[in-house]
Amino acid sequence: MEHLLPLAILLAVCIAFPIGLAWRIAKLDEASRGAWALKAADSLLFFGLILLVGRWDIAGLWTRAVLVVLVLLAFAASWWRHARRPWALVRPLWRAHGVTLVSLVFYATAFGYLAVGLAPAGSPTSLAFPLEGGRFMVAQGGNRTLLNHHHAHRRQRHASDIVAVGPAGFRAIGAAPADLSRYVVHGAKVVSPCTGTVASVRDGLPDLAPPRRDKANASGNHIVIRCDALQVELAHLRQGSVVHKAGDAVTVGQRVGAVGNSGNTTEPHLHIHAVDAVTGEAAEIAFDGEVPVRNRIFER
Repeated sequence: MEHLLPLAILLAVCIAFPIGLAWRIAKLDEASRGAWALKAADSLLFFGLILLVGRWDIAGLWTRAVLVVLVLLAFAASWWRHARRPWALVRPLWRAHGVTLVSLVFYATAFGYLAVGLAPAGSPTSLAFPLEGGRFMVAQGGNRTLLNHHHAHRRQRHASDIVAVGPAGFRAIGAAPADLSRYVVHGAKVVSPCTGTVASVRDGLPDLAPPRRDKANASGNHIVIRCDALQVELAHLRQGSVVHKAGDAVTVGQRVGAVGNSGNTTEPHLHIHAVDAVTGEAAEIAFDGEVPVRNRIFER
């Protein structure tokens, strides 16, 4: 049951907090529009942070849309109630609104910090998207640890974890099912993101039912492709799905395996990262010109 606690916290942050923020905005009753604007902006920035860091493949894409509408309606209703009130703030400003001002600066700084993490860190190498046949979403990706838990790792600094979402907007049927077939991405076709040569392959490891993990074999079944100056790794593949061996030439878009749940992974997804073949340092990549950052959607 321990693995369900982080999931429960995530759902509370993604769903309960925005509902609470909408209620807070709707109930505002300030003496001036200036005071209202400070408190409304404070709540909106907090909501913006949740939109950035939330795992909406788990909480649901349609859930996110409903919450955005709810917050905007609360904002509009609150604005209408304050529209004819004066703008002047109570003085001294710090004494009357100090807590709100501190909160506002904190949320604005955090939002800016994370928003910068959604932009490329440098000049990423453009590759083809490595999955076919679905609507895919980046679960881990970006240049901030809060957006990408790989970011602190030297070789995986720009790694991404990719899942798929179904018509209802969820990455699985159920919150954390043990049945691999309930994950939309399980079995999805993995293709080479570039033309190159297979550097190494691992297959034969079992696909584990969540939350079991194989920490001794972090990448699980995987393939590493040498693409010019990069070595691109595609990991956590389905047992028996890898169709190449070391030394094989592959072309962009050619099938190399299928998504599984092998190795040190909590649920089915495709892990991809690239390193500079000479230095061994992480290399930033993009898919068809778009950097894979948290919650970005790719349809193929």
